[in-house]
Amino acid sequence: MKRRTFVTSALALGASAGALPRPLWAATTAAPAGAGTASAPELPFVRSDGKQGVLTAAEVAELRGSLGGTLLTASDDGYDATRRIWNGAFDRKPALIARCAGAADVTEAVDFARTHSMLVAVRGGGHSLSGQSVCDGGIMIDLAGMRGLRVDPESRSAWVQPGVLLGAFDREAQFYGLATTAGTVSHTGAAGLTLGGGFGRIARRFALACDNLKAADVVTASGKLVKTTELENPDLLWGLRGGGGNFGIVTSFQYQLHKVDPMMYGGRLLFNAKDAREILGFFAGYAAEAPDELCADCGLGTSEKFGPYLGFDICYSGPLSSAEKVLAPLRTIRKPLVDALGPAPYVKLQSSGDDSNAPGACYYERSGFLKQLNAAVIDAVVSIMEQPHPADAEMAFVHHGGAIARVKPEATAFWHRDAKHTLLVDIGWNGPHNEKARDEALHWARENWKAVEKLTDGFYVNTVALDDPHQRIRATYGANYDRLVALKDKFDPTNLFHMNANVPPSKSPA
Repeated sequence: MKRRTFVTSALALGASAGALPRPLWAATTAAPAGAGTASAPELPFVRSDGKQGVLTAAEVAELRGSLGGTLLTASDDGYDATRRIWNGAFDRKPALIARCAGAADVTEAVDFARTHSMLVAVRGGGHSLSGQSVCDGGIMIDLAGMRGLRVDPESRSAWVQPGVLLGAFDREAQFYGLATTAGTVSHTGAAGLTLGGGFGRIARRFALACDNLKAADVVTASGKLVKTTELENPDLLWGLRGGGGNFGIVTSFQYQLHKVDPMMYGGRLLFNAKDAREILGFFAGYAAEAPDELCADCGLGTSEKFGPYLGFDICYSGPLSSAEKVLAPLRTIRKPLVDALGPAPYVKLQSSGDDSNAPGACYYERSGFLKQLNAAVIDAVVSIMEQPHPADAEMAFVHHGGAIARVKPEATAFWHRDAKHTLLVDIGWNGPHNEKARDEALHWARENWKAVEKLTDGFYVNTVALDDPHQRIRATYGANYDRLVALKDKFDPTNLFHMNANVPPSKSPA
C-alpha cells in the first residue's frame, strides 16, 4: 500500500530485466430510500456553501433525460461502485453522480450544478490523494467513461479524453515509439496528473506533463465549451499548465509526444539504511549532475525481508550502451542488498509501482520542494526514519532538474522550476473504518511533516491534503498567484470548482 515503494517490485523487474474530517453529508443527512427515482418527492443535497438544498423528482428526472450517459442516485445500481475512488481513506456519498459520455454531458452537469448551487466534485481517473474527486451530498461529475485516445505518429501528437489512464496512454504511444511525461503509476488518470504539473520517469528529459500540453477543450463554470491553444485563449492554457482544476473541466487534452526507445534501462537498487547518510550525501551531487535521460527517485522505508532500507527507483532513457557507465557510481557507492537494474520496456517500468499503490487502500501524503538536498535535509529525514515508525511509513525524494528546470517559472502556472527534488512524507493503512490505524498513521505523518516542512519551499499541488492551509497553496504558485486569481475571476468567479488545490476568485474569501 506504500505510495512509493523501492522494494516490492524490485525482484519482479529484475526477473524481466488527528483524524480526517468526518463527512458533512454522512453526519447530517442520509438519502432516503428510493431517492432520485420517479416516486421520490425530493432529494436533499449539499450546496456549494455547505448549506442544505432540495431537488424535486422532476428536476432530477430532467437532468437524467438530458444526459447521453447515466445519472445515479443512492438507490441506483452501480452507485456504490462509481462513488469509490482510489484512496480508500474517503467514503463519500454524493447526492448525484453524472456519468458523462462526452462534452455535452459535462456541459449539462455543470449547468445543473450552477443553477442549483450544488457542491461539485470532478472525477477523472479518481486518483485524488485528498479525496476531492468525490463529495458528500453534492454532484460528482464522473469522467471515467470518457476514454477516447488517438495518437498521430506523423505530428507526434495525442488527443486524450479525461478518463484515460496513464497505462493506456503509454501503451498507445509506445506502439509508435513515442511517449510523453506520464507519471509513475499506470492506473493514475492523465487529466489530474497533467493539470497539477505532472512528474514522471522521463520528465527530466521532456519536462512536465503540463509542459507538453498543447491544447485543450474546457467546459467553464458558465457551461461554455472553450477551446484553448497557444494562439486561442492562451491565458487559459497557461493556467491549465499546473493550475489544477480551478478553471473548468477539461474534456480533451492534446499532448506533444517525443521519440523514445521502447527499451530503457532501470529497476530498483536497494541498500541497507545504516548507510543512508553517506549514500544520500553522494546522491545529492550525483543527481544534480546526472544527464537528462536519468531519473532517480529514492526513499527510506522498512520491508519485512530487508528491514530498514534506502531504495532507488531508476529509469534511464538514453542509449542502452551508456547505461552501465551512467549508473556505475550509484550502484557501487555501497554494496546493494538488491540490484535489479537492467534493460526493461518503458511500459514495464511505468507499471512497476502499481501493486504498491493499489486502489482501495488508505493513503496520506505531504510534500514540499527542496532547493537543495543538503546535509540538514538528509540528517532530518534519516533521523526520523531511524526512530520507530509504522510499517507503511516512507520518506522519499523525487528527482527534478533537467528539462523541468529549463522552463521559465512564468511560462506556465507551475512556478517552482528551480527545485532539485520534492520531499514526500507517505503513510498508508488498511481499512477506511480502522480508526486506530488511521489515527496512528496520520499522527506520525503530520508530526514528522512539521519537523521537515521548514526545509521546503512550496509543494506539489497534486499532493494537496485537506489540512493544507491556503497560504501553502498561495506560496506554491509564487509570483504566478495573482495571474491565477485573475483567470479564476474570468472563468469561475463564483468558485464553482473549488474541490482542488483552490485558488479562490478575488471576491471570495480564501
